[in-house]
Amino acid sequence: MSGTSFTERVLQLGLTPAEASRLLESSPSRLRGTGGDPAAIFAPVRHKVGMLFTSRSGTTFFVDVLNRSGAFGEIREHLNPYRQKTGAKKWKSASMADFVAETVRTYASPEGVFGFKGTVEALLPLAQVGELPDNAVQWSWITVHRRDIVAQAVSLFRAKATGVWHTVGKLAGKPPMPPYDYAGIEKQVDLIQRKQGQIERFIAQQDLTPLRLVYEDFKDDPTDALKAVFDHVGLIPPANLSALAAQGEFVVMADDQSRRYADRFRQESTARLG
Repeated sequence: MSGTSFTERVLQLGLTPAEASRLLESSPSRLRGTGGDPAAIFAPVRHKVGMLFTSRSGTTFFVDVLNRSGAFGEIREHLNPYRQKTGAKKWKSASMADFVAETVRTYASPEGVFGFKGTVEALLPLAQVGELPDNAVQWSWITVHRRDIVAQAVSLFRAKATGVWHTVGKLAGKPPMPPYDYAGIEKQVDLIQRKQGQIERFIAQQDLTPLRLVYEDFKDDPTDALKAVFDHVGLIPPANLSALAAQGEFVVMADDQSRRYADRFRQESTARLG
């Protein structure tokens, strides 16, 4: 790890020291330290892929297709606090370096592609082991966001209220909408904007050129966006990529009621500003 202080490294991720402290406190105690050899941890990896997103932006469907292609190993939210707890227990990891190394060994493809998805908070373990920000330019970065933040916030409000985050299967029913709550939706708008701001700070501070994917562009026809991911990482897409996308069982959650909530929120926001 370079001589840069850990606090300085955290700031280069787009996180504040307070945010980093909160995240470290939520980790298993033995994973809270710093130190490691990034070259050894990522020795089996030829392509490192980081997908940064805000909640309810379609990444679950998108990553499902990439994983079923067989080219990316298994992309998941490998570095979030829940995965840290379960992984450290399963692998008996003695340090964050042990945990990240085992994550790479377990989920990288046989051809050496390792990927994860997450918010900027998922970058903290990589800073703890010395991989970031030093080696940020060695990664292929992908961002995923929605243009319609209000619709995204309504979706997040619904998921948190009902506990249903995904609907699988063409005949599966969608969860009911909770009672309309302007303040509850506004809270999710603020959260999404804050998370997106963290992503943009990280990208700007590291002078990165990510592939930027937009939910509204790939929702109905994702094949072009999927091909762009392969090209960005430097891989050849499989000939059956369109078929893989069509076979996905994740269903768009938006419906007439969620759209009515979004319209009502916009109207009330305009009235409050007026």
